[in-house]
Amino acid sequence: MGEAGAAGAVRVLAVSRVAPAPGPDGGRAGEARVKLSFFDTPWVVLPPIQRVFLYDLPSGGDDEFPAAVRRLKDSLAATLALYLPLAGKLAYVAETGDVVVDCAGDPGVAFVEAEASDDGGGMNVRRLAGDETHDIPAFLALVPALDTRALPAPVLSAQATRLPGGRGLALGLSVHHAVADGQAVWRFVGAWAAAAREGSPVTKALGAPHYDRAAVHVPNGDGFAREMLKKVAPNLPVTNTAMDYDFSQRFRLERRTFYLAADDIRSLKSRIDALAAAEEVAENAANRNTTATSTNKKKPVSTFVALAALGWTAFVRAKGLAAGDDTYLVFLADLRARLDPPVLDGYLGNCIKGCLATADAGDLLGGDRGLLAACRAIQAAVAEMEAAPLAGTERWIQRMMTLPFQRLCNVAASPRFRVYEASDFGFGRPARVELVSMNHDGEMVLVGGRGDGEVQVSVSLDPARMEEFKAHVLDRRSSAPPAPAS
Repeated sequence: MGEAGAAGAVRVLAVSRVAPAPGPDGGRAGEARVKLSFFDTPWVVLPPIQRVFLYDLPSGGDDEFPAAVRRLKDSLAATLALYLPLAGKLAYVAETGDVVVDCAGDPGVAFVEAEASDDGGGMNVRRLAGDETHDIPAFLALVPALDTRALPAPVLSAQATRLPGGRGLALGLSVHHAVADGQAVWRFVGAWAAAAREGSPVTKALGAPHYDRAAVHVPNGDGFAREMLKKVAPNLPVTNTAMDYDFSQRFRLERRTFYLAADDIRSLKSRIDALAAAEEVAENAANRNTTATSTNKKKPVSTFVALAALGWTAFVRAKGLAAGDDTYLVFLADLRARLDPPVLDGYLGNCIKGCLATADAGDLLGGDRGLLAACRAIQAAVAEMEAAPLAGTERWIQRMMTLPFQRLCNVAASPRFRVYEASDFGFGRPARVELVSMNHDGEMVLVGGRGDGEVQVSVSLDPARMEEFKAHVLDRRSSAPPAPAS
């Protein structure tokens, strides 16, 4: 529950267990045991994903928090009936060497009800939601524990905390990444919110999930999964040493959140595309090769590529990297629609692949031309993934461990995740949504913002580097377009 001071300001009122609601026949539908796929196993050894949702309740009456908790627990039970693996436990099967999600017996989710003390405004919902700089101890105190150091281990836990003044509610979630990737988690949150708001986790826009790992077809996938487990977790049922790493650096790093408006993003993308077009014209004029011009036309940059490039160039500048320094950007690509056969919508599991863009830091320092160079490196990494979605996946962890982390920027999530729209549980959209489990220097999270077309950019960085990062992001988002090529 975070650092001692903030954790002490949060008092646990009750801990209960929310079980999946029974079906019409009194039983539960779904598989009793789900074997992890090749895409799931790398995440077995990592700490849980933790998020906090901050709500400014409409009236702040004495009954509002208890009513909200009842609504959250009842709708969670209805949703877990469909998203059954989230109510299970990760377990090790020594006979086969597999890790499975065991949903048999008494599945359920720990639900913590808590109350934050009035400590002079420190835990006030409007301060927590409005400050650019994260209050890391406070955020950590608002998410529940999920002990995954040894198997069997729970998959999901939830915490609802009444904030001072009666008007604020914090909902914290801890989810084991081995069972669900970002898209799957946000689909679950959307279904849970729909159940709370509309009475059912299935809507016209949100169908029922499926989680049979056979949907992810990887040649010799079971064998690869076992080999991956032997590499990342050789001491099962102890999940190796990842949970014992020194995550106290999360208190040494600073985290801030910035919001980029739709107009800023359109302007940024237009500048990059205009510069790319101008360079293409100049190259064609130099080569006198009009045929090549039509076949080699560059793709316009996407919002993700433009903002990842903006963050990467800001990271390079803030870190003081120079020409001759190799630098890297890591991001995850969703493979659901890229596999053959494709994985149908609603898959509850991991179906992602790590992508790596590389560049010389000197190429990323030249203003908009540096942004363009970063975009092209990211687009090249995407193209490599699209050409061969499964290539090198089994070696990804080893490859990551060879990289210089001090020159590596990590981009998580996606602007496509409309997190504020997905998490209205019937008492309004949240005032703030944040990933609490940001542990690395140079980590950046992109999600859809509160406004139409807005993107929320959260970053974790060495405090001495943060102002330079911020200055670059805010400067480059609104710089003038490049001058026409002569």
